[in-house]
Amino acid sequence: MFRDKGPLWIYEEEDLVFNASPGVVRFSAKRHLFSFLMPLVVFLIGAMMFSLFFQNYVVYNYEKMMDEDGDEPCWPEWEDRIILTNGTYMCKSEWNTYREGYSNYMTSDNHYKFKEYGETYEHRWSEQDGYLFISYIPSDRDHYECYVYIRESNLPENLTGDEFWFYYWERPNFPDWCDEDPRTVDIEYISNSSIPFYGERIFKVHETQGELWSIEFEQFTEDDRIISGYYYIDEFEGGLVEDLFPAVLGFGLMIGPIFFGRKKEIVIDINNSVFTKQFASTPHLAKSKILAKPFEMYLIHTTKTIHHAGDENSSSYTTEASGMELSIAGDDGNLIDVIFFRTQDARRDFKQTLEKIEFVTGKTFENSSNET
Repeated sequence: MFRDKGPLWIYEEEDLVFNASPGVVRFSAKRHLFSFLMPLVVFLIGAMMFSLFFQNYVVYNYEKMMDEDGDEPCWPEWEDRIILTNGTYMCKSEWNTYREGYSNYMTSDNHYKFKEYGETYEHRWSEQDGYLFISYIPSDRDHYECYVYIRESNLPENLTGDEFWFYYWERPNFPDWCDEDPRTVDIEYISNSSIPFYGERIFKVHETQGELWSIEFEQFTEDDRIISGYYYIDEFEGGLVEDLFPAVLGFGLMIGPIFFGRKKEIVIDINNSVFTKQFASTPHLAKSKILAKPFEMYLIHTTKTIHHAGDENSSSYTTEASGMELSIAGDDGNLIDVIFFRTQDARRDFKQTLEKIEFVTGKTFENSSNET
């Protein structure tokens, strides 16, 4: 475990990665799977947030950004649009259009059913006051779920939004059958019968919290059932901070692992009398201290205080950890803690590591019984 404000904590000799060249010793902790997993998760979350911002802001607003003087909110590729009386544009494109072939279309009195994806879909419908009421008939429900539609033939050529008055003020009166139990209705279907709304769009409104956000339509053609609709183009009318916050946060999470998930190392450079803590890869973001001359290093018995965070059932507390610490002398007369070995006999348990350090530095460890 690497502690930025303290020494490198090592429990077993195989946990320490040791590299050396003439006059230079490098230490780092061996990395385990978890140390790679967390930065990867953070990076993926950031990438997802940034990609959503890119799609919603850059892609949807491409034309607007390319032509700041233009007033066309829909892409030229969007083949259809609605302009409401308040000047609001709603656009439709092939990418949000669902097409699927159907078969075995059959009807009965105010009922119809067809096959799609190998499943049979059964509906009941009626028309009153200029509105269509349609409900999918589930096999295990004791009531219908009626939705309100408007035939295309009942709409003016230029929609104003007022045609969907039930959305703005109150809903129309639903037919009595919407409260019946569909399991009590006996239906005899007729094959090769005509489709009630063949070739005509029937429109349904989607809203949330009193605001319209899409006008969806369904249409049966000779070969396909088509579901599509008109949607607002997200032009990010909020402030600059609100618009860019997902991008900044996502980008920050993407680059975060570069600075917090990378491998850290300790470097003792005898040639230049410098002790350095840094990242192993560029940018290193190094923190250095000048070493004493001549170079000195010590093995010291010491204890460390470990602070443990509490939870909802307990308060924070501290424990003591004893071991031996590899320290080197700084130019200011203070000792620099380098490695804290969790053992009472580092010369025995970390024999190979200590011998390599002595060989590379050309110095032997000076013993001290002082506790810090």
